[in-house]
Amino acid sequence: EELEDLRRKDLVTELFNRQYLTNEIDRTVAAANAGKSDQALILMELDNYKNVLEGIGLGSTDLLLGDMANLLRRHLNELDIPGRMAEYTFGVIVHDRNPEALGQLTETLRKTFEERIFEIGKNSINLTVSVAASLIGEKTANGNALLNQTSATLRALQAEGGNLARVFDPAAKDKADAEKNRHWLKLIKEGLTNDGYVLYFQPIISLQGAEGDYYEILLRMKGPRGEILPGFFMPIAEQHGLLPQLDRWVIGTAIKALAEREQGGRKTTFFIKLAPQSLDDQTLLPWIALQLKNARQRGDALVFEMPESKVVTSLKPARAFVRGLEQLHCGFALEQFGSGLNSFQLLKHIPAHYLKVDRSYMAELPKNKENQERIKAMCEQAHNAGKLTIAEFVEDAASMSILFSCGINFVQGNFLQEPEQVMSYDFGGG
Repeated sequence: EELEDLRRKDLVTELFNRQYLTNEIDRTVAAANAGKSDQALILMELDNYKNVLEGIGLGSTDLLLGDMANLLRRHLNELDIPGRMAEYTFGVIVHDRNPEALGQLTETLRKTFEERIFEIGKNSINLTVSVAASLIGEKTANGNALLNQTSATLRALQAEGGNLARVFDPAAKDKADAEKNRHWLKLIKEGLTNDGYVLYFQPIISLQGAEGDYYEILLRMKGPRGEILPGFFMPIAEQHGLLPQLDRWVIGTAIKALAEREQGGRKTTFFIKLAPQSLDDQTLLPWIALQLKNARQRGDALVFEMPESKVVTSLKPARAFVRGLEQLHCGFALEQFGSGLNSFQLLKHIPAHYLKVDRSYMAELPKNKENQERIKAMCEQAHNAGKLTIAEFVEDAASMSILFSCGINFVQGNFLQEPEQVMSYDFGGG
C-alpha cells in the first residue's frame, strides 16, 4: 500500500501526481454524466513565476512549491482531491460544493495566497495566484475537454493581469448562448421582412480581356453601427433552416441591381453564392426563371457558386440543379476547387463553367514554386476541358503576374479591390 501511495504522489508537494489526478478527472466526469452534481475542477497557478524564481533562486523552488501545497490543503475538505498538474500548476477535484460555494472557495484561495508571506531561506516573498474553476455537468464531454476549458479560463485570467479567480459554468454559458441565438434569429427574420440586408460587390477582373464587368455578390446585414459580416448571422440562419430564404433575398435583389446596370448599358455578370440547403428547394429554379422573366434579364448574367466540398456531399441534388440552370442559361462555379483529392473527377458529374482555385494555393504564391506549378497544371487541364479559372484572395502584384503567366482567366481579392456597395469601376475588356 505504501508503494502504491508513492506511485500516486508528487514527491515535491506530496500532493497527487498528474497521472493520478487525470485518471480521477475522468472518473469524476463519468460520475457527472451519470447524474452526480456539485463537482468541479480547480486549476491554480503561480503568477509571474519567472520573477518569483529569480527572487528566491532556482534551488529554493521545491521549498516554495511545498509551502504552497500545504497552504492549499488547509482550505480543502476530505473529499477533495488535490494534485500537481504541472511545474507551477495545482489542480483540485472538489465535491459537494454548489456554484456559490465553489466561487467562495476560489476567491478564498486567491486572497489567502495574496495575503500570505512565504519565508524561503533568507527571503520573505509575496506572490499571487490565478484560480480557475469549471463546474462538471452532465454535458461535460470528457476529461480532456474539462481540462482544456479550465486551462482556457486560467489563461484568460493571466492575460488580464493575474491575481483573479473565476468559475466557468457550462449551464450559464449554454443559457447565454441560447439567448444570443434568439437575438440573432430575431434580427435575421426581421431583416427578411424589413429590408434589413444589403448587397456588396467585389470585382472579378479578367486577365484575358473578357467582355463586360464581373462581380461577386456578398451579403451583409444592416446594423446600428454599420454592416454586419455573414460570419455573425449565417451559422444561426443555417441552424434554423433560413439559408434558402436568404438565398432568395440575395438572388431577387441581385437581379434588380442587374436590371438597373443593364439599362445603363453595362453588360454585367454576377456570381451568387448558394447554400446547399437551397438545392432541396424544388421551387427555386422556377422562381429564378420568373424573376429573370419579370426583370427581362438574360440568364447568362448569373453564375451560381458552391464550394467543391459541399457539392461532393450533395452530388445528386447539385447535378439536378446545375442541369436546371443550363435550361435557364445560367452559369455554375465550383469554389475552393482543388481542395479535394481528385477535383477534376467531379466535373464528370457537375458541368461547372468556372473553377475558383482554392485559397490554399494562394498563400505566399511568389515564394511557393510548387503551388505555381500546380496552378499552371490546373489551368491547362481546365482549359482543355473548356472551363474558365478564377483565382481568389490575390494578395499582391507579384501574384497577379504569376497568375497571368499560369493562364488564370480571372482574379479577385481585397488587394485589387475590397467589396463595396457601389459598382463604380469597369474592369472588363469590352
